Amino acid sequence: MQDKLLFQFAVIADTHIRLPDSAEEGGFPSNRLSNDRAKYVVQCLNRIKPDFVIHLGDLVHPIPALGNHESAVKIASGIFSELETKFFALPGNHDIGDKPNASLPAPVVDEKSHQIFTKYWGPMYQAFTSKNCLFTCIDTPVLNSGLMREKEQQIWLENELRVANESGLRIFVFMHYPLFICEPNEAPHYDNIDEPARTWLLELFKQYSVEAVFSGHVHNVFVGVHEKTKYYILPSTSFVRPEYSELQVVAPGEEFGRNDTAKLGYFIVKVFTGRHEIVPIRTYGEISIHPETTDKDLLLLTDCKVWMLGVSLRQGWGRRVELAVDGLDEFKRKEAYRDGLLIALLELGVTSLRVPLADLANADVRRRLSDFVRLGFGFTVYSLDSPDEHVLTTIAAHGALLENWELIFPEHSILRAAESVRIAQSVFKGKLFISPVVPLKKDVADKNIFQHFASHGFSVEQTVKAKKLLSTVNDNSHRVGLTFRVSPWDDHLTTLREIDRQVKDHKLINLQMPRLNEGKCFDDEKKLEKFIIDVYKTSRTMQNSTVFLDTFVDNDRGYYPRIGLLDRRLNPRKAFHALKSVSQQLSQQI
Repeated sequence: MQDKLLFQFAVIADTHIRLPDSAEEGGFPSNRLSNDRAKYVVQCLNRIKPDFVIHLGDLVHPIPALGNHESAVKIASGIFSELETKFFALPGNHDIGDKPNASLPAPVVDEKSHQIFTKYWGPMYQAFTSKNCLFTCIDTPVLNSGLMREKEQQIWLENELRVANESGLRIFVFMHYPLFICEPNEAPHYDNIDEPARTWLLELFKQYSVEAVFSGHVHNVFVGVHEKTKYYILPSTSFVRPEYSELQVVAPGEEFGRNDTAKLGYFIVKVFTGRHEIVPIRTYGEISIHPETTDKDLLLLTDCKVWMLGVSLRQGWGRRVELAVDGLDEFKRKEAYRDGLLIALLELGVTSLRVPLADLANADVRRRLSDFVRLGFGFTVYSLDSPDEHVLTTIAAHGALLENWELIFPEHSILRAAESVRIAQSVFKGKLFISPVVPLKKDVADKNIFQHFASHGFSVEQTVKAKKLLSTVNDNSHRVGLTFRVSPWDDHLTTLREIDRQVKDHKLINLQMPRLNEGKCFDDEKKLEKFIIDVYKTSRTMQNSTVFLDTFVDNDRGYYPRIGLLDRRLNPRKAFHALKSVSQQLSQQI
């Protein structure tokens, strides 16, 4: 039975509204766009019509110690007064002062710094209910300050969560500073909450089964899981914190990453009877809605899960990256995940991921893989040849995290597949798939030509041979299937249809997207867009098939360079948006 949509709300963060004639901090031209970018978000939300909007703080840029702070707050108040729904705001460090921080000279919260905030936005912390949910907004700059209102908030919050839990309410929490970026026990830095407040909140959220926590401040998207709680860090609507461009493997975007507009946006959160979903909305730094834009263009989503292709993850995705010691963290090292990939997967609706077995074997990556599983992703891992003792030990210990295990055999050992499958089944309860190693591209004439580059999967021409092999392996439990491949040089639609016609049992399909030659880049965005739309439409008609797209992220420095659905800054290409659009349109027609 499908969960029923109860309501939806919007979460925005870090608008950094300022006076139009204020000095440009740091000389970034995009600073002058913050106000209009906030107005654009208000226009969008008035079209989307969420039940309410929560702002996670840093409504304005000038801090309370500056003489122009209240003038900026008045401008912000005017902008958000245009919202045609209920609006709740909580304080950020630019609104009431920074958290206690010995490494920064910025003024911290004091007994009076919150007065302008309460004058315009209301209580520093508050809670309200909608349906069977409690929404709790808290003041995080005051944490660890020792001020009287910190203790008052502590008593209030503990009581609110206790009563909500006893009443059977689902609990959502909203705060400016995140508790952590990567993991709860990370060292304190500018972008997280220090002890003892961190442990207090983590234990409180665990005790009362908080469903989700939403934070701002970092101006980049990150998602974490701790115990049963999901932790979301939102993008800014105004600018990107450029030091996080360290996460990218190419040069940063405009203004050294500060105006990388594909990373600007907000969330719509859809609350269902048994779960919630975040819908990331990218604003691309827009300042006005184009006249031809429809409501569907602003928010392409339905009340149900959309069927989507799977993707193969070639580039590393699960390891933390050390950021440079600089600027806001002059004296400390901090780490972050490349969650631009994660947010793109969530935005597109991808849930099936394919990775090498090495990702399961690596403890650090496996920890992140476990987070992804709890976020709703399913993993297929692949390994080469008969599994040895190390592989079997890894699967036995961690195979519960997987949906599928793909056993890929070199030509000389594929006849031993039956024995290997029996061994694999002794440690793995999921579905197994068998596949051969093949040359990436067939040699056509000169017998002296050889292939260094490998692919895998049965071709459509090998279907009879593959099914015969499967008959020697399968024990009628239907726990073993076949992996097929669609080569970049195949007629991809004809091949997909023929695989579907000939193989009725569940199969995996490794769909290799367009490429040219070893040293020539495929970069035709129009051709890729048409390719992906055609593949998606065809794949929807196939039975018992999981189709993995390869390549999802640009391959710009290896052999056969080619574009994917995301560039190397993990920003969407046109084919990404085309796939997102067609998937939603087709789902609405059902």
